[in-house]
Amino acid sequence: MMSHGFVRTQFEVKLLILYILAQLCQPVERSALTELVLAVEGVNYFQFSDALASLEETSHVQTEQGLYAITPKGRANGSVCESELAYSVRQLCDRNVAAMNAKLRRATMVRAQVLPRAEGDGFTVRMSLDDDAGNVMTLEMMTPGLSQANVLKRSFEGRAEQIYNAILDVLLAEEHDG
Repeated sequence: MMSHGFVRTQFEVKLLILYILAQLCQPVERSALTELVLAVEGVNYFQFSDALASLEETSHVQTEQGLYAITPKGRANGSVCESELAYSVRQLCDRNVAAMNAKLRRATMVRAQVLPRAEGDGFTVRMSLDDDAGNVMTLEMMTPGLSQANVLKRSFEGRAEQIYNAILDVLLAEEHDG
């Protein structure tokens, strides 16, 4: 396994957290931030927790509804000092953050929810797919039971693009004379 440099001091752990948060496209849950930070050699969970708490106390990082984000103060101070992090550490973070950003963007573009029907005769699964320009498709399906509704919801969340393409293929297929 190739070494990507490592972080030694509490100051470097703080810089690492700020660097990662500055690259993310939106605020993240603590678990996602933890995953990104602990991917760097030399950082343990306790160092991470202490550094994050310190950054919150000094208003470099803020939490809102359980999501962590960098503040303008954190962005300014972090950018001044980011060269203190080893180049190989920054490269590793850039790759990991790019993958996380792709997941975060997809999560905002693919939505599905299960709603009880007003008539009390089952559930409606509302599924939406967006792109950068807005809504591409919204599909609602009725199911008789909650378990089936949840299967549809999970399936759409995992394969929304494939489902969209399959529907498009059917709708755009040329009619065949029979």
